Amino acid sequence: MRLYAFGSNGSGQLGIGHEEDVSTPTQCLFEQPQESQTTTINTNLTDESEIVTIAAGGNHTLLLTTSGSIYAAGCNTDGRCGPHRPTKNGHESDNNEGKILRFRQIILSDATSDTEVSKFKHVSATWEGTIAVASVPRSSNSNVAHHGDKPDTEDRVFVFGSSPKGELGLGQSTSTPVPGTCIPSFPPAGLKITALASGMAHSVAVLSNGDVYGWGGARKGQLGRENREARIAYSPVKICVPFFAEAVACGREFTVVSGRGQFVVLGDKGNRWGVVGVPESLSLRAGRGHGDGGLEEYGGCRGTICYCYSGIAASWHGVYVHAAPGLGRAGPSAEASWTRSQSDAQTNSDSDSDSVGGSIVAWGRNDRGQLPPPDLPPPAKLAVGSEHALALLGDGRVAAFGWGEHGNCGPDTDSQGNVSGTYNVISLPKAVGEDGKVVGVGAGCATSWMIVT
Repeated sequence: MRLYAFGSNGSGQLGIGHEEDVSTPTQCLFEQPQESQTTTINTNLTDESEIVTIAAGGNHTLLLTTSGSIYAAGCNTDGRCGPHRPTKNGHESDNNEGKILRFRQIILSDATSDTEVSKFKHVSATWEGTIAVASVPRSSNSNVAHHGDKPDTEDRVFVFGSSPKGELGLGQSTSTPVPGTCIPSFPPAGLKITALASGMAHSVAVLSNGDVYGWGGARKGQLGRENREARIAYSPVKICVPFFAEAVACGREFTVVSGRGQFVVLGDKGNRWGVVGVPESLSLRAGRGHGDGGLEEYGGCRGTICYCYSGIAASWHGVYVHAAPGLGRAGPSAEASWTRSQSDAQTNSDSDSDSVGGSIVAWGRNDRGQLPPPDLPPPAKLAVGSEHALALLGDGRVAAFGWGEHGNCGPDTDSQGNVSGTYNVISLPKAVGEDGKVVGVGAGCATSWMIVT
């Protein structure tokens, strides 16, 4: 499996070995440390695993694989890409003023469990930080909230980078934490984290009992009405939603929580881009037996989806509901920041819409063409970035649209750097060969990604 990237690269966040923006897909590079403390460079993932999540901050990128490995590239002046790795002479291996130009695996030493942590379950990124969830050996002083034998492991939330507004959930301290510091006493005893997402300055986690917690910026209602007055949640706080939560997506200053065919958009109802204005086709009035919208009670707009869908994604100022073809009626849970198409909810059993062939229902900001153009063919997979999106079409082509000033929508844009009202087809380099096939896409902060086999 190979990864190709294009777009903004001023801190080396594309992992292609230099710091220049590129507008055509360029192959990513991976560091492989050796026992002699030297490093070899590979163009493939060395453990034959697949990339399942691409999470992008303002100037760094994180890759989570099926094996649980996290690879990071980009700015690392504050440790947002993991601990600095010393070389044989004792100097830090990060070069170019703390920029990691090739993807490097994150490996932690967890003092609490006295273990090395190299396998993770979830990863997300704020503008300047990283949040990673791992299952680690349970500490001896842990209290489990249920009866019976203690589980051998517990979920821990490791954080990296900067936290000027509580983005890392570590309290009101503004000092940069040691990379891999854990959020204390979270998640609650006996519970696991099943989904995780981050916006520019807030993060939200879904727990195994359907509860939702968040931390970071709260003044726009992105952590629910009940936490808005605090303006900043320096530690995880509970977010009330009117259903069993299964997935979450975060915009710049709003949150979308979904589960079992329902969703709620938490944010400022005065948002100029209309993010909390759920389309009529998805409003609760169009659903069956869900009651009223509950805007005042939960601090957001509720909706329902009566067909099987692959996920709900969010840009900085938009929401995208994607129904992938061939899903059937039910599917497993999934994060909203996916690169593979999976259903995050079960459809209503009485729905008369078995399949919606790759349709996208999207709303929000569109002044730069961020919403799907009317002539976009049905996509099999969809990836949404800060102000642009990539779609893997049914015929294997990749389409890009939205704000593309850094080359993240390809070399052809209008005078304002946009691909608006239409889409660009992004071709792989000829060196990939005729057998190369795109199997996944990703999008970040003016960065774009193509996973190739």
